[in-house]
Amino acid sequence: MAPALLLVPAALASFILAFGTGVEFVRFTSLRPLLGGIPESGGPDARQGWLAALQDHSILASLAWDLGLLLLFVGQHSLMATETVKAWMSRYFGVLQRSLYVACTALALQVYYHVLGLGEPLALKSPRALRLFSHLRHPVCVELLTVLWVVPTLGTDRLLLALLLTLYLGLAHGLDQQDLRYLRAQLQRKLHLLSRPQDGEAE
Repeated sequence: MAPALLLVPAALASFILAFGTGVEFVRFTSLRPLLGGIPESGGPDARQGWLAALQDHSILASLAWDLGLLLLFVGQHSLMATETVKAWMSRYFGVLQRSLYVACTALALQVYYHVLGLGEPLALKSPRALRLFSHLRHPVCVELLTVLWVVPTLGTDRLLLALLLTLYLGLAHGLDQQDLRYLRAQLQRKLHLLSRPQDGEAE
């Protein structure tokens, strides 16, 4: 019973995070940033702002591109997730079926980047960030280490796998002073942004 109770705070935190992400997504997809700050919804000025936006060809073209890219991503996910397509892919590609699914997802995202003229995602990063990435393992590796080690019993084969992968991840993770200074500067920058008053708040 006690271990189960320990999961309650984690589940609650996960719910709050998911709910907050949904709220932020709704705010992000509103037309308020696009129109430069329209009045609160429901008033006559807000209605005029929406009507003006829907008559602006540049805004309609941007929305059409966004809709097309969204349908491409959703369509690829939905189509390849159907039982018919998964069965066909498993028949012809075997264990590579999931890899093909991930590759098609990456291709859909590359189309998105190409249409927006963003180019290679990593090309947008600074040289200091790229240097950090070359020394830093992805945080998801912590989950892998947890899966490898947090088990009731360790067989010889499982122990060998856990040791080798832990050694592999540890050797590839080598931050130096320059990386730490970069991380410290990024943390200070984010704290400064979070400390700034939001729009509409008093200074």
